[in-house]
Amino acid sequence: MLVGTDAERAKKAAESLDAPDRVFSMGCRIDGSERQARRVVDAARGALGELTGVVNAAGGATVGHALDLSWSRWQEDVAVKFWGYFAVIRAAVPHLASPGGVIVNILGVAGKDPNPRLGPGTVINGALRGLTKILADDLAPRGVRVVAVNPGATETDLLRGMAQGYARLNGVSEEEALAAMRASGPLGRLPTARDIAEAVVFLMSEGASLITGTSLDIDGGVHRGPA
Repeated sequence: MLVGTDAERAKKAAESLDAPDRVFSMGCRIDGSERQARRVVDAARGALGELTGVVNAAGGATVGHALDLSWSRWQEDVAVKFWGYFAVIRAAVPHLASPGGVIVNILGVAGKDPNPRLGPGTVINGALRGLTKILADDLAPRGVRVVAVNPGATETDLLRGMAQGYARLNGVSEEEALAAMRASGPLGRLPTARDIAEAVVFLMSEGASLITGTSLDIDGGVHRGPA
């Protein structure tokens, strides 16, 4: 079950996968709404039967110093990512396979290594990192694992938006900011969406059955976004 705020985009993503007859999609904006989170979980259970795993992946990467960003920008980012993840987890846990259920939270490296130019992301991902750890302890007796993935700057549509923010703060062009971001990794490239997805698949597999309460950095060795 793929869920996104844009139902049409979620549908196209589902149809692009190798087994579209076994992939369902829906549009729903959660933003911390318990009612909407329950709606998503109920839809997934209805389509799939047993709920074995949840992957939380939402929010953007707002570039800016903490006190320079508007109050509404902070509220929006916290609602979408922190309260959105929390609402989905609360709705899903009573129906998650036990033992064997897995929750994967997509965070970001700034949650471990604070970046002053990624104010909301640094704070929200840090909070979600703590939530991942305490839920891992709380749910361990049920045999449910809770883990996190920390991407660095990744080759997705969000990368250009980040580059625009860094360009504005550093007084360079967008293309110069993009080039600097892409050159920042010692391995010579930034992660792709597939790199992140394959790590998630591993963390949800039997091969990771003893991994819980921790986070995996996938940043090409950068460890932090450009300063």
